[in-house]
Amino acid sequence: MKGLIVIALCLWPLAALSQQAPSFSSPGELEPGSGRGVADPNVYLRDIRFPIEKAPAFLNSQVYRKGGMHGPSGGQCDSANYSYPWRDNFCEKRDWGMPLCPAGKGHQGQDIRPATCKAGLHWAVAAESGKIVQIGKYSVTLQTPNGTVYRYLHLDMDDLAVRRGQPVQRGARIGKVSNDFGDASTTIHLHFDIKDSVRIGGVSRVVFVPPYSSLQAAYQQLLSQQP
Repeated sequence: MKGLIVIALCLWPLAALSQQAPSFSSPGELEPGSGRGVADPNVYLRDIRFPIEKAPAFLNSQVYRKGGMHGPSGGQCDSANYSYPWRDNFCEKRDWGMPLCPAGKGHQGQDIRPATCKAGLHWAVAAESGKIVQIGKYSVTLQTPNGTVYRYLHLDMDDLAVRRGQPVQRGARIGKVSNDFGDASTTIHLHFDIKDSVRIGGVSRVVFVPPYSSLQAAYQQLLSQQP
């Protein structure tokens, strides 16, 4: 009987999380001390499929949350990391050149935690129909016929559902969310970013664009069971 009680107590927090009403911080509202974001509400890709197959999912920082390099004390599986509201982390402090970021450099995309803190369980899926154009050491790149590029980082690279050159349909499984990062370490999450053509100073450039608002719109479609 005691064993049954312990199991129930262990499962209750995950069940409770799945019943939370979703809420979202504003675009560009980063974790305190993590840099300056872009307050850009523009939905760059209005009809994309949310890149995690099933809800819930939690957008927030991997570096400035519990379990991260610059986060407060605690582990990556802390329930605080698996709760709403969402938090943007595009342009979070990094050394990558980023013309749309206030600092001119920063984080290239958005980090997404799946429903639970378990590697190799939750599927990442194609945001749009296109072709797998590259598989790197810890990344998979999907390009659409219109030239939009989506990158998926930190999947289980030993258990991908795609190969280079393979056409994929919107919503098709790509791989399982993990913590693969070459020879470095990271938390269990999907780094998802978008490259598209935008005009900067009157000139069209292909750059990383803020994904947060597009992901919020896609997530609301997923919750409405119309992904």
